[in-house]
Amino acid sequence: MAVPTIVTTVALTDPLRRRIREAAPGFDLVEVRRDDADALKAAAAEAEVWFGPHLTPELFALARRLRWIQTTYAGVERLLFPELVASDVVLTNVRGMHADTIGDHVMMGILALARNLPRLVLQQAAARWLTVPVAELAGDTLGIVGLGAIGQAVARRAQAFGMRVLGVRRNPQPTPHVDEVLGPDGLEQVLTRSRWVVLACPLTPQTHGLIGPRELAWIGPEGYLINIGRGALVDEPALVKALQEGRLAGAVLDVFAEEPLPESSPLWRMPNVLITPHIAGQQRDYTGRAVEIFADNLDRYRRGLPLRNVVDKRAGY
Repeated sequence: MAVPTIVTTVALTDPLRRRIREAAPGFDLVEVRRDDADALKAAAAEAEVWFGPHLTPELFALARRLRWIQTTYAGVERLLFPELVASDVVLTNVRGMHADTIGDHVMMGILALARNLPRLVLQQAAARWLTVPVAELAGDTLGIVGLGAIGQAVARRAQAFGMRVLGVRRNPQPTPHVDEVLGPDGLEQVLTRSRWVVLACPLTPQTHGLIGPRELAWIGPEGYLINIGRGALVDEPALVKALQEGRLAGAVLDVFAEEPLPESSPLWRMPNVLITPHIAGQQRDYTGRAVEIFADNLDRYRRGLPLRNVVDKRAGY
């Protein structure tokens, strides 16, 4: 009987290798650099389990023994090519691992704009003592589009600041720390009632371009948009135009249609926009936490138990 093979493109330390091997005694662990095309092809042909996000349609076509993919990301849109979606291969992600750090990042951005921090930083650099307009968060309404683990982490923090929290989710149901939950048909109501709008939904065919000119008009000139989901959730040219024309108060953007964000983008030069380079989910020991999720799932896989964080490949999350 062939020994089952785990293939990973993740850079592992010795302790992480040991953790994986402890979870799956009797499995081979093959480590491959993502830029070694020949080694990737050879490894794909042997893989029963794939750990990492670097699987292309070409490699998948070679992976005739593959039964399960554990990605190290929460978003899986790049893995959802038609051949994988149509297959019986199970896909799991690290859903929930980013929730606290992204929740912190969202509140950092909201506080920065509410308290005019970008302007204060510039004044400090110029040694200028000038008062600036600031606002409190208590009493403001925050709208969250997407109430998974990340959306709920944002809601918990916002409620602690005394904000009223509204949410949109595919299946509306009572959600902790959210005052009112609406379905997708309630998007207009949530955007028009919220001063701060957070995009925390996955990128799917249904959410691609979710925020365009009409939705930005719903948010209005006193509203702010925070996007920590995916750049393609937003019509970026429409966002730029709304900001330039004063039809949106400001934005906190961690994700973009093109990354890195081109130097030519007007967003770089807007004083009411806070740009971060797709770091909202970064945290201490990211790889270690991803390995822990993988190791737990490996143990489940070996024992024939249901895996955690299984992705609905047709739904996209």
